[in-house]
Amino acid sequence: MLRNKDIKKIQELEADFAPVRVSAEDIFSRFKALKLSEGLSEFKWFKTRGYDFKMVLAMLVSMVVSPDKTVNSYLNSPTGEGSSMGKDVFYRLKNSSSICWRMLMWYFVHRFLKVTSQDRDVDDTSSRYLIFDDTILPKTGKRMEKIGKVWDHVNNRYVLGFKMLVMMYWDGKSSIPLDFSLHNEKGRKPERPFGMSKKEIRKQYKRRRIKDSCTANREEELGAGKIQMVLRMFFSAIYRNLRVDYVLVDSWFTCDALIQAVRSVKNKTVHLIGMYKIAKTKFEYQGKSLTHAQINNMLGKPKRCRSLGYQYKQAKVMYKDVEICLFFSRGGNKDKWKVILTTDTKLTFKKALEHYQVRWVVEVFNRESKQLLNLGGCQSSNFDAQIAETTISMVAYLLLTLRFRYDNYESKGALYRSMNADVLRETLDRRLWGLFIELVCSICEVLELDPQDLFEKILADSKAEAVIMTLCRSAMARDD
Repeated sequence: MLRNKDIKKIQELEADFAPVRVSAEDIFSRFKALKLSEGLSEFKWFKTRGYDFKMVLAMLVSMVVSPDKTVNSYLNSPTGEGSSMGKDVFYRLKNSSSICWRMLMWYFVHRFLKVTSQDRDVDDTSSRYLIFDDTILPKTGKRMEKIGKVWDHVNNRYVLGFKMLVMMYWDGKSSIPLDFSLHNEKGRKPERPFGMSKKEIRKQYKRRRIKDSCTANREEELGAGKIQMVLRMFFSAIYRNLRVDYVLVDSWFTCDALIQAVRSVKNKTVHLIGMYKIAKTKFEYQGKSLTHAQINNMLGKPKRCRSLGYQYKQAKVMYKDVEICLFFSRGGNKDKWKVILTTDTKLTFKKALEHYQVRWVVEVFNRESKQLLNLGGCQSSNFDAQIAETTISMVAYLLLTLRFRYDNYESKGALYRSMNADVLRETLDRRLWGLFIELVCSICEVLELDPQDLFEKILADSKAEAVIMTLCRSAMARDD
């Protein structure tokens, strides 16, 4: 059994998070380190109102990492009392329909990747991943613009709020938010669209926007399908020449459209790895058109991966002229078979699972951003402000990731390079891999639990951390 002593907590920024270290001045210094002046020059119009765009943005970013998450609470706090800016300065920026927050986010990402790529410790051989996932952003006010009830598949109930689809990038050391879209769900009841009465919808805040403005386009995305947005985001990342080796998704997003999109990339250098559960899909196997369940029945006795404690089977199939490898796996004889689909037919079962577990970094991002950076905490009635606040939380995550990376992962010069190699933290994906193995081997066989369901419950419930801590202490004690 593999051991990993750096898996005490499933977290990244939280271990090093201290609001005192992320003041407006500190955030502004990060702006300078990324050399953002040129890219933000198009916002000079904002300065005609009296304040520099970068400084106002730095203040908004510092708010989400401070104990005072809102503009009012921040300005009334000891930290904000000395500010010469009134609340209207911040609201004017957040409520603007003319700011393209998506392009702003991409510019931050571009600068982040350019700065980190210059470090001599960068490993060009490690894989790069695009990860897609959705999460609930719960709200409390029914009069918010475009608000409605959405289905929470984790807790199996309807929640007032938005669904956020996020695209993350893993470059081998850091999880980087790239883009997002907000969605609502109209539902099947005409008398209660979006889970609301018609009277509640009439009372919602409404704002007219110029056609084809930035926020008008975001409004259209609310009703768009999430698969459609996944494809749009994926091609935008490819268009920007982002190096991608694997696209990682769960069973909600693994579909024919995504398979075809991934394999359509020039030179076919990008592969898909995802869970699969569509029962009626037919694959070509040994000259027959079969479902994955029928293929599983034909494979006979499973092999066993001793290091993971898994039974597995493997089949190479064809699907619409695309060669695909299906891995069937389960923890024990009483477990149900899970299917992992990949377009990289050269992967072994263990390597495919090792790649796929990187997907959990997006779950860590969702949890930490909600707990630490006020993701989803905006209660403004204006939809423009919802887009702005979500982007600001992602910018804050990106800046904190930059600092955390050089504090914990990157060595700082040739003189200390060999010394730091022993004391730098293992990256989040390796810690997750070690924790994954510990959980599979220590819990699943004893309690007959499904590993993926177990991880979802762990990352959704902070109380589960105590259980993990106990297991890790036990594992480390055995090693000692």
